[in-house]
Amino acid sequence: MATIDISSQAGKDFSGDALIVPVFSGRERHRLPLAISKVARQVMDEGDFKADFMEVVPLHHPNGVKDSRWMLLVGLGEEEQVSLNKIRKAVGGAARHALKRRWLEVGVVSPSTSALDHDLVQEAVLEGALLADYDLVAYKSGDPKEPRRFKRLEIFTNGEDTRKARRRQPQVEAGVGACHRVRNLSNAPAGELHPEAFAEQAQKLAKQHKLGIEVLDVPALEKGGFNCVLGVGQGSARPPRVVKLEYKPKEKPRKHVVLVGKGVCFDSGGLSLKDASGMETMKDDMTGAAIVLATLVACAEAECPVQVIGIVGLVENMPSGSSYKPGDVLRSRGGKTIEVLNTDAEGRLVLADLLDWASELQPDHIVDLATLTGAALVALGDAVSAVMGTDDKLVARLLDSGNATGEHLWQLPLVEEYRESLKSPLADLKNITGSKWGGTITAGLFLSEFVKHPSWAHIDLSGSWSSKERDYRPHGASGEGPRFLLDWLMS
Repeated sequence: MATIDISSQAGKDFSGDALIVPVFSGRERHRLPLAISKVARQVMDEGDFKADFMEVVPLHHPNGVKDSRWMLLVGLGEEEQVSLNKIRKAVGGAARHALKRRWLEVGVVSPSTSALDHDLVQEAVLEGALLADYDLVAYKSGDPKEPRRFKRLEIFTNGEDTRKARRRQPQVEAGVGACHRVRNLSNAPAGELHPEAFAEQAQKLAKQHKLGIEVLDVPALEKGGFNCVLGVGQGSARPPRVVKLEYKPKEKPRKHVVLVGKGVCFDSGGLSLKDASGMETMKDDMTGAAIVLATLVACAEAECPVQVIGIVGLVENMPSGSSYKPGDVLRSRGGKTIEVLNTDAEGRLVLADLLDWASELQPDHIVDLATLTGAALVALGDAVSAVMGTDDKLVARLLDSGNATGEHLWQLPLVEEYRESLKSPLADLKNITGSKWGGTITAGLFLSEFVKHPSWAHIDLSGSWSSKERDYRPHGASGEGPRFLLDWLMS
C-alpha cells in the first residue's frame, strides 16, 4: 500500500506527479486554496469544465501549482446534492485516471463544504483514492510488469483538523486492504483457486494474523454430518473443504458474531448445467467465502473489539458420473431432508450445513453472505445487494453500515406465505420452488429453516462483480462486503 499522509496544508506546494482537485459546480463554491481556485475558475470560465459529477479534466503544469506536473480537476456536481459516497466515487475516478497514466505520486485536496462533517469528508477522500489503487497483472504475458499502484498519497485539508482522520486511518486501510483481498480471490481462475487451495490460503493468513483456524477435510465432513456440502462437491475431482476461522480481541469482547460464507469455487450448475455464457463469471461464486476470510483478517488488523468466527464452505459444483442428481434427497447436518430438484441451486445446500453449525456456537448474531440468486441481480442490479433476516435491529444496523460505506444494501421481506412453496412431497424441503417469481425471498426462507438462532441476517450479493470499470471499481470483482461488515463490527 502507498505511503500515506493526511496534512492540514493547502496542497498548492505539492511536489509529485498529479494533484487531484475535487470541485463543486458554481463559480462561488470552490472554497479552494486561492492559487488552485484561480485555475479552476479560469477553466470553468472558458467552458472547458463544468464540474459535473465525475467529470475529469487534466491540466499540465498549471499556474499556481508549480511543483506538480499535472492537476486533475474532478467534478462533484452541486454542493447541495453532495454526499460522502459522491466524494468517494469522484476521487476514486480521478485516482484511476492517474493510475492509467502511471502517475504514482499523487496528492488530493479534500473538498471543503458545510454540508458534511469535515472528518468524514477526509475519510471518504482517503477511501476513494485507496479503493481505486488496484491493478491485477498477474495473468498478463510478456515482460514482467509492475502493477500500477500508488507509491505516495497525500491528502490536503487546507487548515482543517486532521486528528480524527488519522485515528481512523488504520480502520480505513484495513477495510480497503480487505476489499483488495476479495478482488484478488474472486478474480483468480478457478483452476488455481480450488477448495484445497483456498483452504491453504486461509491457513497462511490465519498464521500471519494470529487467527484460530480449523480445516475440515472429507473424512471430517463425513464424521460431522456435512452431507449437503459433500453432496454438492461429490461431482468434482477437487474434494470439498469447510474452514472455521476465529478472531478474538485482546480485551473482553463486546459481542460474539459468526459470519458464514458460500465458497463455490466454480459453479457449472452440476448436472443442471448452465449454458456457456452463464459460466463465464462463475469463478466468483466463492465471493461470500472471500468476504468472510478478508473480514477476519481486517478485524485483526483494525483490532476489532468483537469476537468474530468465520465459517466458509468450499466446493466445486461439477458434472460427472459421481455428481449428485436431480431427484436426490440430502440429509442436512441438522437432520432436515432436502429434495434436490435443480443441482444449480447448490449454494443454499452448502449454507444449510454451515448455518446449522453456526447456530450451535450460540453467538449474538449470525450473518451469511452468498452470491446466491440471479433474482437478486434482476431486482436490484449490480450496485445493491439484498438483505433479509429474523432480527430487524440487526438488518437496520447492516443497512446503516452499507449506506455509510457506499456498499448499499436493500431489505427484502421474508414473506411467510411463500414458505409453503418450499415443501416437498418426498422430503422436508425442496431446494427450488419451481416458480420464477420471488427467487431471492424463497432462497432466504429456505436458509431460515436451518438457523436455530433469533438474530440472523442473510445477504444475497448482487454487487460482487462489475461488468465494466466505474468510479473506484475496476472491471471484475468489486471487492464489496468487508468494508460495511467492518463498519458494523467496529461500531
